[in-house]
Amino acid sequence: MMLSLVVYSAQAQDKNRDSIQAKTNWLNGITLQADLASLVSSAIDNGESYSLEGGALINIKNKYYPIVEIGFAGADKTTAENINFKTNGLFGRMGVDFSLKKSKPNAKVSNNLVSAGVRLGMSNFAYNINNIVITDDYWKNSESKDFNNMTSTNLWYELVFGVRVEVIKNIYMGWSIRNKHLITKNAAGEVFPWYIPGYGKNATSNWGINYSLGYKF
Repeated sequence: MMLSLVVYSAQAQDKNRDSIQAKTNWLNGITLQADLASLVSSAIDNGESYSLEGGALINIKNKYYPIVEIGFAGADKTTAENINFKTNGLFGRMGVDFSLKKSKPNAKVSNNLVSAGVRLGMSNFAYNINNIVITDDYWKNSESKDFNNMTSTNLWYELVFGVRVEVIKNIYMGWSIRNKHLITKNAAGEVFPWYIPGYGKNATSNWGINYSLGYKF
C-alpha cells in the first residue's frame, strides 16, 4: 500500500512538471520595446517630420510573435512654392512575426531571433494645407487658398524582415526593414495629406527601418 502511494505521488509530480513545462513552452515572455530609429530620423529631419513609437511582443513557442505597435507622428513641411503642410496624430499597427530559424532536436533554445512578418497599420488624423495656388481653367485667374482641419483615415500593410539579439539577460536590441503598401486610395480631386503618421510620405509604397531596444518580462 505504501509503495503504491509513493508511485502515485511520483507520477502526479511528473504530470505537474510536464504541465508547467508545457505552459512554459507555449508562452515564453512578453517584450516591451521602443524604436530608436524614429528618434534619430526625427532629429535629422529637423522638425519636417517626426515620430515616436513603441510596442509589445509576445513569444509563443519560440516560433510565433504577435505584436502591437503604437506611436505618435507628425510633419511640418513647407515646399519651394511656399505651400505649407502640417499634421500630427496617433497611429497603431498589429501583426505577427514568424521565426525563420529551424529548431534542432535536443538543441539549446536560443533567445536570438531572425524573423519575417506582416503588419496592418491605421492612422486617423487632422491636417492643414495652406497657401495652395488654384488657377481657374476658364478665366485663368489664380488665387491662394487654405484648407484647414481636414481629416483623413488611412490603412496600410507592411512586410517585415528583422533580427533581434539578447545583448544582456532579458535586454534585446534589433532592427527590422519594412516595405509599406497603402490600402486606402486618394479620391480624384481630393486635397490629400502629404504625410501619414505611422506610414510616412503619402505614396503607393514606402520603405522604413526600425531599430528597437526592449526588455523581456
